[in-house]
Amino acid sequence: MAFTRAEWTAAVTTACLSVTAATGARADEPESHEAPAQAVASPSAPASPDMPDTERPTRPTVDRSWLYLDDARVAEPGTIVGLTSVGYANTGSNQDPTSAPYRGFAANTAQPGGFASLGAEVGVLPRVSLEALGQMQLGGEGASVTPGAIIAARLELSPPSWADVHLLASAGYLRETWSAPTMGGAEGARLALASKASGADGAWASFAASVDLRRVRLGVTTLGEHVFATGRDPVDVMVQAGASYRVTSWFRAGVEWVGQDLEETLDDEAEGGARHFVGPTAAFQLLQERLTIVAGPSVGLSTGSPRIIGRLALAFAF
Repeated sequence: MAFTRAEWTAAVTTACLSVTAATGARADEPESHEAPAQAVASPSAPASPDMPDTERPTRPTVDRSWLYLDDARVAEPGTIVGLTSVGYANTGSNQDPTSAPYRGFAANTAQPGGFASLGAEVGVLPRVSLEALGQMQLGGEGASVTPGAIIAARLELSPPSWADVHLLASAGYLRETWSAPTMGGAEGARLALASKASGADGAWASFAASVDLRRVRLGVTTLGEHVFATGRDPVDVMVQAGASYRVTSWFRAGVEWVGQDLEETLDDEAEGGARHFVGPTAAFQLLQERLTIVAGPSVGLSTGSPRIIGRLALAFAF
């Protein structure tokens, strides 16, 4: 059978189109298998919540830049902050060796001779922590020593959104660290004084506030305690105030004042009268803010206050 020119043209065109379609189909097959693999490896794909970057734990930090004041902050839940301090006080002109400077409260470094404390704070809930400190004289001017302790529950009152203002309330139990110094005089008088030296139990409550104004930090701490012992004041009042300046990201320089037994300023001075001391401080935040070291000397401002006080405190976040 003979084909006309038009029929040959139509047949050749149909064959070419069929070959082209088949070739295109075969060329598309590998791409259909590779496309999913390329999508998985694409850097623009959203990150999975199970990726290690999203589970990277944050390193605990500590900010304890005050030497005597409470920093008005609490440890984060599950964080342990180790606390230790050493100090020395020269009893100086104090005429009443049985009075308040020989009580070793947390902020009271007027224990005669050397003095040390060791303890920890543990974050238990958001804005809530527990703290315990053991205290003891290291030696120097005391003839008799009774170790002491402090146990505290701490509650941060300021909300987390207050980045520059911190308010804290705390309360707890205390066991006095008491030491009777050998003040001179007859041997019998010294022995009688030593025989009266003993610690006593008590309860206390405190309120602390701090505010950061750019590089400047201001703080105040008020504390009231009652010791269950004969002849003691109904309430002993202690106030601390301070200011510090952030010189660098890891160093602060400041000054702090401490007033102890302020209730006796206009009272009967059952415990020897009010005492004041003031001095410069230097604080260092090291190891990515996990370690704080703060130290400084102080001088007494009133009769009965120790002439010289020195203290070094460390805090480390685990």
